[in-house]
Amino acid sequence: MAKKVAIKKVAQAEIRAAKSFLEKRGISSSEISPKKFAQLAKKLDKGFQEVLQILAMTLSGGQV
Repeated sequence: MAKKVAIKKVAQAEIRAAKSFLEKRGISSSEISPKKFAQLAKKLDKGFQEVLQILAMTLSGGQV
């Protein structure tokens, strides 16, 4: 059975910052959850811009 990885908690301020960051780039909350985006940034220990680039590269198969 797969081991469940603990997701780090993020503060409300981090979630609001992630929502603002995504909205400024034309990405709605229905496309990417600001909470999950903030959690991913914290888990990867990366800034929002780097996380967005990583997601874009992963989802496009490296074509970005």
